[in-house]
Amino acid sequence: MGQFDHIESILELLAKEYQANRHLDALKAAALQQETIERLGATLNRQVQAKTLFMYANEQGDSLKSLMLMPSLSAGEKSLLQIKIDILEQSLRVKSSDYMKELVAINTNIAQHALFSANPKSVAAETTSIKGVRSVIIKSKNGVVLNIYDARTMGAVQSLWMKNAEGNSPVVRLKYTDILNELGLTDGSSNYNRVQQSLLRLWETEVTLTQYQRSKNSGYEQIAFTRLIDSIVFERQVGSSGHFKREFEIRLPDWLIQANRKGDMFDISLLLMNDLKSYLAQGLYWLISSYTDSQQVTIELSVLAGHFHFLDEDGKPTMPAFKIVERISQACEELKQIGFIDHYKYQGKASGLKGRALEVTKNHMFTNLPTPIDMENPKQLELELFEE
Repeated sequence: MGQFDHIESILELLAKEYQANRHLDALKAAALQQETIERLGATLNRQVQAKTLFMYANEQGDSLKSLMLMPSLSAGEKSLLQIKIDILEQSLRVKSSDYMKELVAINTNIAQHALFSANPKSVAAETTSIKGVRSVIIKSKNGVVLNIYDARTMGAVQSLWMKNAEGNSPVVRLKYTDILNELGLTDGSSNYNRVQQSLLRLWETEVTLTQYQRSKNSGYEQIAFTRLIDSIVFERQVGSSGHFKREFEIRLPDWLIQANRKGDMFDISLLLMNDLKSYLAQGLYWLISSYTDSQQVTIELSVLAGHFHFLDEDGKPTMPAFKIVERISQACEELKQIGFIDHYKYQGKASGLKGRALEVTKNHMFTNLPTPIDMENPKQLELELFEE
């Protein structure tokens, strides 16, 4: 039995149900057609998981449309096939709409600077220069590395700041449960501890954003010796050595507040993020999403590898290049499975990282932009490292 036989069986039954209930009056049939397609699309949604449905559409959708061009098909067969396509596309529209229900606004500087590692084995020196889409200099205590979980925590904090901060105040008062709700995680002490450790890493790590943009159309501005979180105030009872209260206060840095006010931001879906298992797939989702003016994004593999910390300070891969490419391909497959990208391919050289690029095309369900636009990697600034 094939991987998608159950979906094809459901589509066959739904298409025949549509034909059986077709109205004989042409005018009434036209009026009821969309309503019936919407009802049958909703039925398909209830019977097939979102990830499986997008996998089927990515792998079989074009084949269905190609069959329509076969001259050997009868008019009745073509009609049934078109109904299947209409039901499938309606179901995909509903599913992509579901993904967009929980949107979090993220500052573009956070996604496009190489702040967060998707490499679980990466270890930072006290001061590290990392080249990515936009390069960054990181100064950390005890070799602490910011990872994609920290990126998600930062996104949740920024979202809560936008929802709860009074006026333009950089300060927002939160509870652990607020962040967990934004992340789509369950309540519990282990997750409280994980969030607290992530917040402390974000506060402890000093960064230089080499190509900070205050607004979408502004010039670049160097921001040195800053943090992603300016300060955290935990509370506990006076004279107590017990645990901190679950409510605390976070102050965001001025550069982030300024960029937020100027609108240098983009949206991500928490529901979609939760369906991605690997750090690299999550990070790639953030990065691709940050290019809101582009349906098609092209990034050189050496830049992408550096961005997610798969290169050392000398620009040499921390593992064989083919292993890095394998991980990138696996991440792209995850993004295809949840329907965020329609397809991807590699350009340039047949192997290695330099002279070779990844081209990703977003699923049209997630963008209103019909024209592909290649992303040009901005010119990097060469900065001195932090002085001791």
